[in-house]
Amino acid sequence: MSKPTYKRIMLKLSGEALLGEQDYGVDVKVVQDFCQQLVEINEMGVAVAVEVGGGNIYRWRTAQAGVSREVADLMGMMGSVMNALNFSDIGGDQVKALGALSVPTALNNYSVRKANKYLAEGKIVVVGGGTGNQFFTTDTSAALHALQLGCEVLLKGTGVEGVYDSDPKENPQAQKYDRITYNEVLEKKLNVMDMTAFALCRENNLPVLVFNALIKGNIKQAVLGEQIGTRVSK
Repeated sequence: MSKPTYKRIMLKLSGEALLGEQDYGVDVKVVQDFCQQLVEINEMGVAVAVEVGGGNIYRWRTAQAGVSREVADLMGMMGSVMNALNFSDIGGDQVKALGALSVPTALNNYSVRKANKYLAEGKIVVVGGGTGNQFFTTDTSAALHALQLGCEVLLKGTGVEGVYDSDPKENPQAQKYDRITYNEVLEKKLNVMDMTAFALCRENNLPVLVFNALIKGNIKQAVLGEQIGTRVSK
């Protein structure tokens, strides 16, 4: 059996990745599948942290007129916390949920010490609530928490195969990059993640692997270092 390339990873999952065939909320079977994959990776000796978004429940970009950005962001962060709770409920004792947005009656607050304690115990840590502050995306919180926890790579799980030179949904001839540098991403103005998150990764030389996490087995392939998705690095 192949050995993992990484010993500690941060997996970023959007809230939309949890929808399955639904238009809203969480498809339990999808979360069960993710949990099974993560447990398998964890049992290979890989410390696994997950940052989960909340777009399947609420997004500030689609907020109704009259809802302020500050409040809409808080509502989105609460959706992210709900997703983290869903992971811990379905994953059982193997999965621990932490919230960057304080909801003390529901889950423990995120801290580097608490997350590292769980990771050292062989638990999977799922963080909800983003950074706990408005105006920051969960891409940014994933990069921030990955750096705080000493992760070797940020696995950005999406619904596409990687980074392309143009939108593959609009251009059937779009070419996928297997590898690309931070500078090339900026020069070509490619949409990898929000710029705050990208700047954190670039400044701290944290590699980002963009891949399709909706295909079963792809997360494991990424951890094993197999050719999948697009690797963004120095």
